[in-house]
Amino acid sequence: MSTPFDAPQHGGSTHTRLNSVPAEGGGGGGGGGTNVDTQRLDEAANALVELRGDTENVDNGADDDCLSASRGLNKHSAGGMAEAGSWATAGSLVTMDVRWGSQVINLKSLLQDISDKLHTTSGHYTSTEQEEQALQRSISTPFG
Repeated sequence: MSTPFDAPQHGGSTHTRLNSVPAEGGGGGGGGGTNVDTQRLDEAANALVELRGDTENVDNGADDDCLSASRGLNKHSAGGMAEAGSWATAGSLVTMDVRWGSQVINLKSLLQDISDKLHTTSGHYTSTEQEEQALQRSISTPFG
């Protein structure tokens, strides 16, 4: 599985780059520079926003089903064992629904936080790249 940070494959050879200019003849030490696909970062962030919305929908459905089941169990609360649908079973079901809701809130918060950070990271990379390109264009040399 690839990530937004995967460098493109170049037939197995490694070349050092300085200021986006490929080295000639193999160059020195380590690998190439960092390659970040900001479009893929934004796509991942948007997918998390969509997942967050889906999580909301699933939670609403679970709440509705749980409350319906609890009401159904409470109809049978005239004594009897918990397994037969007494009020104790309905209460436990509601307690689990509250726990579920708490976990959903935590998950949605995490998804939003990660999405926000991906968008911020994408923006920083784009801004830095634009600044670097502007700096490179502004450099003039006596050699033309």
